[in-house]
Amino acid sequence: MMSCLFILAALGTGATFVSAQLSSGCTTALAQVAANPDAAACLSPSSLIPLFVGSGNTSIVDPINTWLTNICAAAPCSNATLSAVVTTVASGCSTDLPSLGSGSTATVIQSVQQMYPTVRKVVCLKDGNTNCITQTLTNAQNILGPLSINKIFDLVANPLTSLPGNITCTNCTKAAYNIVNQDIPSLGTADASDLQAQCGSSFTDGTTPVGISQSASSTGAAGASGAALGTVLLTSSGALAGMGASALVALSFAFFP
Repeated sequence: MMSCLFILAALGTGATFVSAQLSSGCTTALAQVAANPDAAACLSPSSLIPLFVGSGNTSIVDPINTWLTNICAAAPCSNATLSAVVTTVASGCSTDLPSLGSGSTATVIQSVQQMYPTVRKVVCLKDGNTNCITQTLTNAQNILGPLSINKIFDLVANPLTSLPGNITCTNCTKAAYNIVNQDIPSLGTADASDLQAQCGSSFTDGTTPVGISQSASSTGAAGASGAALGTVLLTSSGALAGMGASALVALSFAFFP
């Protein structure tokens, strides 16, 4: 499962991944992803450049919001594009994530293609005029302080054991749960009791919260459906976090050790 999440995350990072955290082969692979015009069109890796050209203490929230806006407005990636990107990343990053070698590349490709539409719908949710991932990161930042690259890797080293209700039990989180529960019932069922305990029994009733909408473009790109890239990881603690850019990957691992 984590191999698929890594691949999904890498799809949106291109050469902007934190090179110090990766082997030269993996950095090269991600640069190849960024140079792929089809991947660039649906994943907009250039939108993430501001994350890594400035201070390591600069908040990631605005660049991530720009990236989400761009990928949600773009046509979804085709299965062919996803296959090409996964093949490149799986080959170049095998030493960075050994579990990629636990199954065939074809199996990983199939998993990513199956997960992508759900992931895309989740990260393109909006609450009013605000992207839900942006809202969640902002709420976390208000509690933890600026969510910079340095802060996120500090959280990786010192993981949080829980998150407050204004991060976990929001309309955005409920809408994300609804999507995951509908598309991947096994994940939703596994987390239902914990979410009910933390957020109340109505949290998993399947109703769409007021003000929630979908911003993902559905035009173009045959072979992919749903709505832009990143992912949401439901854990047994009932908390959610977006994963997409390398910063969001790190943030998710920090929240969900």
